[in-house]
Amino acid sequence: MNEEEKQQIPVSVVALRAESYSADGDSIVVSLRTKYSTAERKYSVPVECFYDLIVDLRRLNASAPSKQTDKPSEKGEPLLPFDRPIAAE
Repeated sequence: MNEEEKQQIPVSVVALRAESYSADGDSIVVSLRTKYSTAERKYSVPVECFYDLIVDLRRLNASAPSKQTDKPSEKGEPLLPFDRPIAAE
């Protein structure tokens, strides 16, 4: 069996934070910490990746079996629009 055929086990993330925008406003610096490490790693992620992530999360949510709530008025918080940042001049 070659490396591509092996299924990778996901690493458990225990903290994920948005730190700041990049100087040009095209990326967001995020930090994360994993379950078995105290080290915090920082990554610069293009804003477009977050748009893709939101699409994926909505797809996952739509494909998940719906849960019945006790009260019909109980709904999750509505999603907020994700506006592109305006770069500092």
